[in-house]
Amino acid sequence: MSLFSKFSIKSLFAFLAVIMLISACTFSPVYSEKSQVAKFNLSYAKPNTRLEQIIYQDLTLRLGEKSDSHLLTIKVSNSTRAVARTSNGTPSSIREAILRANITLIDSNDSSNIVFSGIRKASASYSTNSQIIANNKALENANETAALELAQTIRLTLIGVLSANNISN
Repeated sequence: MSLFSKFSIKSLFAFLAVIMLISACTFSPVYSEKSQVAKFNLSYAKPNTRLEQIIYQDLTLRLGEKSDSHLLTIKVSNSTRAVARTSNGTPSSIREAILRANITLIDSNDSSNIVFSGIRKASASYSTNSQIIANNKALENANETAALELAQTIRLTLIGVLSANNISN
């Protein structure tokens, strides 16, 4: 007995029609690039460090930039701390790069009016050993990773603040 004798031609076409309908459906993450609905009226202060530049570039890309609008100022400080140490084979340490950002959003119409002021933090782990150049590069990469994470935290904070105050294009 063959497989086709169990199913009629009509049921086969119905099955194929359902498959085609389902294949037309698409799903996308809520936080994907396509879900961004609005650009905000923001201008950015000049970065003083490479980490601030990374944060400003990411925010500009995701939130947009408009001159003569609310001024966003971000001051980043960084530090490190030891997390763990291994002694098997080649001794190494696991460290953490910590970034702290002081954020200030100033009203475009009144420079004495601070719309938002706050502090956000982000961190990234990295490993060190007896190789100085590799340690420095690992720290640099961890700082950049933490800066991108910090940019996302700041972006979500700003979306909430700006949406609550109806500050969009």
